[in-house]
Amino acid sequence: MMAKSKEKLEAIKLRQSGNSIKSIAKKLSVSPGSVSVWCKDVKLSATQLKTLENNSHDPFYGRRLQNSIMQRKIKEDKIIRLLNLGKNEIGIINKRELFLVGIALYWAEGFKKDSQVGFANSNSDMINLYIKWLEICCNVKINDLLPRVTLNISHRHRVNKIQEYWSKVTGISMSLFKKPFYQKSEWKKEYTNQNEYYGVLRIKVRKSLDMLRKIHGWIEGLANAKIQH
Repeated sequence: MMAKSKEKLEAIKLRQSGNSIKSIAKKLSVSPGSVSVWCKDVKLSATQLKTLENNSHDPFYGRRLQNSIMQRKIKEDKIIRLLNLGKNEIGIINKRELFLVGIALYWAEGFKKDSQVGFANSNSDMINLYIKWLEICCNVKINDLLPRVTLNISHRHRVNKIQEYWSKVTGISMSLFKKPFYQKSEWKKEYTNQNEYYGVLRIKVRKSLDMLRKIHGWIEGLANAKIQH
């Protein structure tokens, strides 16, 4: 009997807050009929009545969380499906395809006005693709690479770890790394993932002026190439 009294008081309180009879019954695990009797004297405001009326026409009312979870799952499944589809469409690439990909990559991110072939990026996958292009398509040996880390001066205390990270990622010996370059302006904003910051890796190729001139030709050839449909 005491339990029923507590449920009745809770039901009245919920009703006064504008909850529907069915939602109160579900929350308290009692029948809608009992809630209706307990709350028969509760008067709702015009705004509360309008809200209840609108909710009664909403097919997702009472199931919003379940529907939200279902929609999120559908979205996540679609993202994974499209990601895998895209990966499968690339498949295995041959040397000619790598050659063209590398030219486009250099065209976008490579050094054009220097006396050496050079490339800079913070993405490890892009850096490694560039190195593979140099090795496979340009016959450049890994010992001819001149890596140099560029990072914000606020991360100076992490420079050894950052260089070790890039050495591990690229397979380039730490002994080949040149003196790091520091950006002098310190960041004012604090980032939560500061330990995941590894700056930018610049990779030049020693004695590569002739190669750079040839790359300029490759880029021009790619820019003016006729597309076979």
